[in-house]
Amino acid sequence: MSAPVEVSANPVLRYLAITKAARDFGLTQPEIEAVAGPFDPRRTRCNELADALADLILARERIA
Repeated sequence: MSAPVEVSANPVLRYLAITKAARDFGLTQPEIEAVAGPFDPRRTRCNELADALADLILARERIA
């Protein structure tokens, strides 16, 4: 049984965790920046960012 994952209420920390996970899954910094665009702390869209990066990771896996 794995430990529960705690989701940070801080949007900056969530954004950083999402982009770090994307790098851990093999995306390059330019790929992440192309999907993420500039970070606007007034408009957090962490869920959408995570979904978009996951889609990119899965698309790359299908090609390989």
